[in-house]
Amino acid sequence: MKRSQKMIRVAAALICAASVLRTAQAFTVQELGVSPAETASISVTDFYTGEVSVGILKLVVDGVAADGFCIDPFHFSLSSSSGYEFRSLSAGPKLPGTMGPIKAEAVSKLWAMAYSPDMTAEEAAGLQIAIWLTVAPDYFSVLGNDYGAGFMLQSLENYSGDGAKLIALSGPGQDYVIPRVPEGGSTLIFLAMAASGLILYHRQVTRA
Repeated sequence: MKRSQKMIRVAAALICAASVLRTAQAFTVQELGVSPAETASISVTDFYTGEVSVGILKLVVDGVAADGFCIDPFHFSLSSSSGYEFRSLSAGPKLPGTMGPIKAEAVSKLWAMAYSPDMTAEEAAGLQIAIWLTVAPDYFSVLGNDYGAGFMLQSLENYSGDGAKLIALSGPGQDYVIPRVPEGGSTLIFLAMAASGLILYHRQVTRA
């Protein structure tokens, strides 16, 4: 095998290892607010009945800003908490049970259909409610205006496009879904480690 090919494979392996290490690390998630948002009346069996603010959650994930939605109507949010981890969407949220691949696919398609950073408050509220209705249909219900969530779920039945690439955040408070893994400070450290390893390898094969 040529040295250049070896270097490419080693580089790929190092970056992959850095990515795995990054995903396994616990980090802090801050919830700054909900914007744009509407107020909805909801009921979650044996947990909560009342009004909530629904829309795009403004998060800071491991120091990086990200838009997200709640996939966990069974826990109250925390303004800031460490101990969060990345999970595949199908493996979130936590108790009373993960959503599994079918619901995860539905959530990813709802996001692809409806999400925009410029969406209106009503559109954002509708998407959040549609996500909750998808994740927890046996526990969650809307008492009043669903802001178009029902229409979104009907449209989903005929949607033939790809879903969005999403990842779950699971931790002590609510679990969230965001569109990607933010490149936080620890990510850059791991990538720097990978680059350093590649440089050392290059020096070794050059001397051989």
